[in-house]
Amino acid sequence: MSAPLVNDAVLEFSRRCENARTLSELEPVWRSRMRELGFVFAALGGHVDPLRPDQTSYVFCDYPGEWLSHYSAQRYHLVDPVYRTIESGCSDFLWSDPDFYSTLAWRQRRILAEAREFGLKFGRSHALAPTLYLAASSSLVTEDIDLDPAFYAAAKIANVIAHDRAAQLCAARHPGTPELRLRERQCLQLCARGRTDAEIGRELGVSLATVRRHIESARVRFGVSSRVQAALRALQTGQIEP
Repeated sequence: MSAPLVNDAVLEFSRRCENARTLSELEPVWRSRMRELGFVFAALGGHVDPLRPDQTSYVFCDYPGEWLSHYSAQRYHLVDPVYRTIESGCSDFLWSDPDFYSTLAWRQRRILAEAREFGLKFGRSHALAPTLYLAASSSLVTEDIDLDPAFYAAAKIANVIAHDRAAQLCAARHPGTPELRLRERQCLQLCARGRTDAEIGRELGVSLATVRRHIESARVRFGVSSRVQAALRALQTGQIEP
C-alpha cells in the first residue's frame, strides 16, 4: 500500500507555511523541508532573475552563490532552458531526459554545462501556477541520479503548498493591475514586436525621447526592472497583443 499524500509531516509543513507572514519568514520553512527530503539544492518561484525578482514575484533559491551571481550577471533567466521548457507546456521532467535536452538551443545547453560545474547536476523540475503574471516552477537537485520517487512526490506537495502561500503574500502586496495609457501600450506593443525606439518613433510620429519616456513610464507603472519585463507584463495582462 502506498503512503498517504497527506500525513503529519505535510500538515505540519502546511501549518508553518500558513503562519508565515512574510516571504522572508516563509523561505526558511521551505528550505528546511527540502533538506529533510534529501535535496542538496532547490529553487522555487517565478521565472525571473533570482537575485532581482520584481515586486510581483519571488524566488526561493539555495543554489551556490557564485553560480547565482554568474547567472544573474549573464541574464540567463531570459533564456533559461528549464524556464522555457516549462513555459512550452512540459510540466515535469528530468534534466537528464534526452527528450528535454534535444530541444535546447546551444546557448541553453551551455547554461546546463556551466551549472554542472557548480554541482547542479541531477535535477528535476516541475511547473507551478503562475504568480500573478509570471510563470513559475520548482527545480530539485540531488547528489545521485537515483532517488526514491516518493521523495520527489513529497517535495512536489511541499512546493505547491509553499508556492501557494508565497503567491498569496505577493498578491497581498499588489492587489491591482496597473492600466497603461494609450501611448504606453502602443510603444510597448511595437517594442514587443522587435522595433527599435527610432522605428517606434517614426511609426507613431513622435520623437525618440517621447518613445523612451512612454516605455519608462510603463516600466515604472508595472514596478519591473526592464522594458522586456514591462512588455511581458503587458502581454500577460492582455493590454497588448503578441
